[in-house]
Amino acid sequence: TLSVTSEGLAKFLQNDLGLNHVRYLKGYANVIGKAKELTESGQALAEVAIETSGHCAMRENGYLDDGTYTAVKVVGLLARLKMQNGGQGQGDGDNDEQSSLLSLISDLEELDEVKELRFETTDGSLETTKKNFHILQSIVEKECEKRTDWTLDEENLEGVRVRTGNDDDNNGFFMLRVSLHDPVISLQIEARSTQSAVESVARPLIEKIEECTTIEHLDVGVLKSYVN
Repeated sequence: TLSVTSEGLAKFLQNDLGLNHVRYLKGYANVIGKAKELTESGQALAEVAIETSGHCAMRENGYLDDGTYTAVKVVGLLARLKMQNGGQGQGDGDNDEQSSLLSLISDLEELDEVKELRFETTDGSLETTKKNFHILQSIVEKECEKRTDWTLDEENLEGVRVRTGNDDDNNGFFMLRVSLHDPVISLQIEARSTQSAVESVARPLIEKIEECTTIEHLDVGVLKSYVN
């Protein structure tokens, strides 16, 4: 998958389904290319490469980015579920629930607050954007050494990603990365609630950004609006 997929998805794939989950760079071409690389090198048998945007490619279909193929596979799975539950149709109570596609991911934990905030570089410079990002990355990494509720994701391959919370039940995270195409730094947040996101991520980031004198031409107004 791409880099911004949730902690809950990783746990579901690895712990519930017994699969290996590889997070790679954002961009469907990157995700599909990585899947092909893993399979061709013999490191893993990457059956599916998928992005949160909906792009999906399967090994059995030659890693072709084909939404129709994916849709047909899903419809076929639904038909098999119906048959396994006695071929009952809609409105058949328990059988209908057992035949639901959603029943297959009932153990997937999804957090209530999912937010992306984009910090624009006011001088429009990609160089300034990258400079600001590296400063923010350094700030976040240092804070991870101090804070007990921020844990740096060492396996992350794009930007800087931090798990939030002090226990296994809190699967929140935030991630900072440079946009692929624009002079923008993207902040992705997932948390149990808006309040949790504000207190554990947004407010601490604002404080550190305001303390830093070397960050230039970065508009964090959207972050301040989110807090307020």
